[in-house]
Amino acid sequence: MWEAIVILFWWVLFGGSHIVMSSARWRPKFIAKLGERGFLGVYSLVALVTFAFLAHSYAHYKHAGFQLWKTFGGNLLYLFVRDLNVALMALAFILLVSGLVARPPSSMMPAGGTPEPYGITRITRHPTFAAFWLFGIAHCLVNGSLADLVFFGGLSVFAWIGAAHQDSRKVVDVPGYAAFKEATSFVPFAAIMKRQQSLQLHELSWGVIALAFLLFYLVRAYHPNIFGGVLMSL
Repeated sequence: MWEAIVILFWWVLFGGSHIVMSSARWRPKFIAKLGERGFLGVYSLVALVTFAFLAHSYAHYKHAGFQLWKTFGGNLLYLFVRDLNVALMALAFILLVSGLVARPPSSMMPAGGTPEPYGITRITRHPTFAAFWLFGIAHCLVNGSLADLVFFGGLSVFAWIGAAHQDSRKVVDVPGYAAFKEATSFVPFAAIMKRQQSLQLHELSWGVIALAFLLFYLVRAYHPNIFGGVLMSL
């Protein structure tokens, strides 16, 4: 139990510092005292330090605590969970790389212009946050100890809260963002399933998707050597 508490503590510190420092109440005050560049420097340093302690804590306590569930090789449940993990991670890589390249209206440094659904934002308006949300869910499926669930579950919760926090700021600060928010979804494909959006394949960057798949397969290939675990092959 103690291991999970330590990991949770660093999640609260990492996520809380993000939200407080970038909030509409405190961000202007920090910028007034430190300047734009100074604020970004301090913000980045705090994020780096707290995340380093978070990652170190999980590396130290990995797989510790109560084993809440376990899937055994050879049965249908294991096969389903393994394949679902791979599928979610592949989608997460596509969203992550696409979001970084496209710089959608929801990002910290958007490409500019009036916020409108296009390409990857028809799938999710927060490609990067949605990628980390899926990343956490995918890893919770195959890691059942309390420490693992707090770490990876915390990642999904942080991504969800971070996206909502970003939306709340941009609705106020960015003209047209409220309409963009209403027409799109955070959960991938939810707006398409509700028929608020349509999947326009010609708007997607297939070169970026190919790059995402390449990175996905490289991480899968070397995951056991770098992060531990087993090769999650289909």
